[in-house]
Amino acid sequence: MKSTSKTARPAEPRLPKHLSPETPERLDDRGDYGAVAWSGATLTDQHAARVVLEQAQLRKVVLQGSRLPEARLTDVRLEACDLSGVDLTRAHLRRIEVLGCRLIGAALVDVLLDDGLLRDGRLEGALFTTARLKTVRFERCQLSQASFAGADLTGVVFDGCDLTGADLQGARLVGADLRGSIIDGLRVTGPDLFGAIIDPGQAVQIVGLLGLQVKSRDG
Repeated sequence: MKSTSKTARPAEPRLPKHLSPETPERLDDRGDYGAVAWSGATLTDQHAARVVLEQAQLRKVVLQGSRLPEARLTDVRLEACDLSGVDLTRAHLRRIEVLGCRLIGAALVDVLLDDGLLRDGRLEGALFTTARLKTVRFERCQLSQASFAGADLTGVVFDGCDLTGADLQGARLVGADLRGSIIDGLRVTGPDLFGAIIDPGQAVQIVGLLGLQVKSRDG
């Protein structure tokens, strides 16, 4: 799917030139980790609240099934990481890049995501319920059956994504750009779509999703 949006890009993570490669064996409640580069670490099923991670680069880190509510991630780049089933409820994420990562079934309920780029990710069934996303781009992400119900998606870009069966009911979509994405079976109502940006082909699909029938007067 060809890129179509020219919306301003999110700010990139601010990473120092020198990062410590030391990786913890476990994450602690209120643990504060900064200026680190973790690579190949396995941190599955961690239970740690209010973790702070700043100026960090994570590559091929496994955090499957970890519960990290109210985490604060600032200036973080994640590459080829596995966060399937991770719980980041009420997390505050700022200047984040998530590149080629798995977040299948991840819970990002009520998160605040400010300046975020998610590219080539697997996010099937992920929950962004009541999340607030500001200056965020999803590029070539698999988002089938994901839920954005009640989320603030003002100005969010979905560029070349698969939103098959995704739930956008009650979401704020003013300025949200869906052009070039798959929207088969999208769960949405007419009022939800106010201000959203779609392409002509999607307009035909939206009519069908809303249960409308288009007929000529002679039809």
